[in-house]
Amino acid sequence: MSKFPDEKGPQRPYTLLQVTLHWLVVLLILGQWYTSRAIPRTHNPLLPPSDTDLIQHAIHTYAGIVVGIVMATRLLLKFASYRRQPPMPPVLTERLASIVHGGLYLAVLCQVAAGFITTYLWGPARVVHAFFWDVILILTSIHIAAAVYHLTRGDGVFRRMIP
Repeated sequence: MSKFPDEKGPQRPYTLLQVTLHWLVVLLILGQWYTSRAIPRTHNPLLPPSDTDLIQHAIHTYAGIVVGIVMATRLLLKFASYRRQPPMPPVLTERLASIVHGGLYLAVLCQVAAGFITTYLWGPARVVHAFFWDVILILTSIHIAAAVYHLTRGDGVFRRMIP
């Protein structure tokens, strides 16, 4: 017998659009990580950058803008589907989940903003851009650990984010 009221599992609190945007951000951020390695080579005063490095730098820049747009869209959808709830969820794990999710939203949006500032307005903001990458790595590690916990526990939380 299933642990859930119906065979499909627990009710999905997220729309297919929200789930799709979540995984799109994951893919975009993985691409950002990959293309970020070309950026120091494009700014090296001793060696001219290769065409591949220049392309990766451009992809990194424009994909970063797309990440910002998708994250802003996700935030708008989150608030549009907001249901009145207690200020903080009552269970400790739900509180921690809210803190990690909120932190991820904030860190990604701040990193996008810092990347935009670094690229178009003030180069030294790259230190802030790099700082938020570290914050994203820490919060993502916690997020993934929690996802694995829910997957192994079999409580259906993990399944809500599978399209």
